[in-house]
Amino acid sequence: MTARRGVFWPLLLIALGVLFLMGNFGLISGVSWRAILSLWPLLLVLIGLDIAFARRWPLPTLAAEILVIVAGLALAATSSTVGFFGFPTGGGNGVADVSAPRGGATAMSVTVNGGAGHYRVSGGATDLVDAHSANPDLRLRTSGPAARPDLRVDQVGPEGLFRNTGQVDIDVHLASDVPTSFTMNSGAGEFDVDLSDVRVTDVRMNTGASTLRLVLPKPSGDVAVRIDAGASNLVVTVPDGVDARISTSGGLLTLRSDNGRLGEGGGTGGCVACGSSVQTTGYSSAKDRVTVTMTAGASSITVR
Repeated sequence: MTARRGVFWPLLLIALGVLFLMGNFGLISGVSWRAILSLWPLLLVLIGLDIAFARRWPLPTLAAEILVIVAGLALAATSSTVGFFGFPTGGGNGVADVSAPRGGATAMSVTVNGGAGHYRVSGGATDLVDAHSANPDLRLRTSGPAARPDLRVDQVGPEGLFRNTGQVDIDVHLASDVPTSFTMNSGAGEFDVDLSDVRVTDVRMNTGASTLRLVLPKPSGDVAVRIDAGASNLVVTVPDGVDARISTSGGLLTLRSDNGRLGEGGGTGGCVACGSSVQTTGYSSAKDRVTVTMTAGASSITVR
């Protein structure tokens, strides 16, 4: 009994680690803690198995619990029908084009989950969100109140859990005039994210080994942008008239600024050591500004 319990929870942690590792490398669609938490009823199943059978049949019970864990994590990865706290949030079979009507929305949260491929994100949507995929299919799900909906765009394909083997090419457009909290979870690939025409309130980007080109928004207030990346090539563009600060931390990385507006470390060819930052000369006194925090592995970061 004691030995069985000593193995169960480490196996659960290992399974979670493998799941998120596969997501980082684009082998499966993006996986979030929200999807994991939505499977909380499985804990009741596991506790029931433990109470009813563990003392009499410890090894078979452990095997049954492992099967339940694997099935639950597979469901979190594919996320075909499960919503937050176990309630459906809509969706269905993936299609090439998806969109969310405006309704009475005054603000929104948008999450884009994908594996490997080429993604382009920009403003200009007539609806709240519209997305087009050459391959694979997409799924758009909506939850939350109509005035502040939570929208989620997922990359799906005929292989289900495993990535589509064809060329992944996806365009996502966001409404330019609706305050937006934007999150993007992705694996390896190429990502062009232009937020200059989007009223973002905050940004969170999680990516694996990738090339990320990000154009910062024109802010209202202090807009926080957080980027967590693996071994990546990151290019951040600061539009004219935008005050910004870019701070870095992590492993073997370089921060280079080719933007003459960015104070110390700015100017052509300015190279800044790991853990440093650059900022526009007006950042400290600006009411409307963008604060970028990057945590990266072996990465090259260029500010333009």
